[in-house]
Amino acid sequence: MADDTPNPSAPPARRKYVRAVGPRLRILLYGIFGLVALLGANSAYLLSITVLESATGYLYQNYFYQMMFLGHLVLGLILLVPFIIFGIAHLKNSYNRPNKRAVRVGYALFTVSLVLLFSGLALMRVEGFEIKNPNLRSVSYWAHVITPLFAVWLYVLHRLAGPKIKWKVGL
Repeated sequence: MADDTPNPSAPPARRKYVRAVGPRLRILLYGIFGLVALLGANSAYLLSITVLESATGYLYQNYFYQMMFLGHLVLGLILLVPFIIFGIAHLKNSYNRPNKRAVRVGYALFTVSLVLLFSGLALMRVEGFEIKNPNLRSVSYWAHVITPLFAVWLYVLHRLAGPKIKWKVGL
């Protein structure tokens, strides 16, 4: 008969480390990274046209601009559901981690990202659903323009608080 009592001289058993982003969640994350990269490039173009129009007083919103704007809407809508699924699953996997700094920054990142996504939805003009109040549209616009900067900053902080960043992969 085996003795099931723990050996006091044996070192305590370590819990197996479980990654906060497992293999299946990582696939979703890479898809989200791809969409965010496309949206970032698209946003840079839209911003450059806005700045150019503001600086020159001329209108540059041609057919190509309109297609890029439509692409921005479509990519944003495609990103919405996978991002929320990833965020909730990642929070569920990591809310009780010992690295409290990474967890807190992760919460802030998810919140800022939700503001970004939902401010984009608020700016859409769909029959029966559109915000007509110019003050509310202005707040939504500036929230949508400024929050990506906070999201990038918080993402870097979140990653710096966690495992080492593989910068070459990102580039």
